[in-house]
Amino acid sequence: MKTYRYCLLISISSLAFSNVWAQASGDMPGIRSASSQSPTRNVQEATSETGTILKKDIRWTSKIPLNKTYGELTEAQKAELHKMYESLPPGDEPPFPAEGIKPIFTAIKNAQRVLQARGALDLAVTVGPDGKATKVDDFSNLRSTQMADLAQQVLLLTKYKPGMCSGTPCTMQFRFTQKLKG
Repeated sequence: MKTYRYCLLISISSLAFSNVWAQASGDMPGIRSASSQSPTRNVQEATSETGTILKKDIRWTSKIPLNKTYGELTEAQKAELHKMYESLPPGDEPPFPAEGIKPIFTAIKNAQRVLQARGALDLAVTVGPDGKATKVDDFSNLRSTQMADLAQQVLLLTKYKPGMCSGTPCTMQFRFTQKLKG
């Protein structure tokens, strides 16, 4: 009886092995081989990253610190901010978030953890003489419209130090840029 079971086990194993081998090599009629099937994974970028499933946090890379208001910036940091404005006359000041950039960055960073958007945020907020944002122009190249919409809402709800033109508050744009990696 043991010999019978042993022979039966060997014959079933060899049949299963030959069946798998035939499917893999494409020798069985009516069954497509694995190599003739189309790929099942779509890659969205030519430079897709591999190696981890951990989500990456975005980083602030500007020389302008996150946690300072315009009044707390050093002269070098103010000069860096002024470089972003092509035709800002000497003595004029651009608008700047009243509480610094950190609340804006934190909201976008938290949304990025969920949305995992790819691309770069590039937004220009029109700030009135009262320090309130009136509109946001979007120059971003994001694949996620959700992230762009969220960033626009965050920037619209932020209170700003108004821009100064010849010593008086004026309407001017504040530029916010951030690279995102999903």
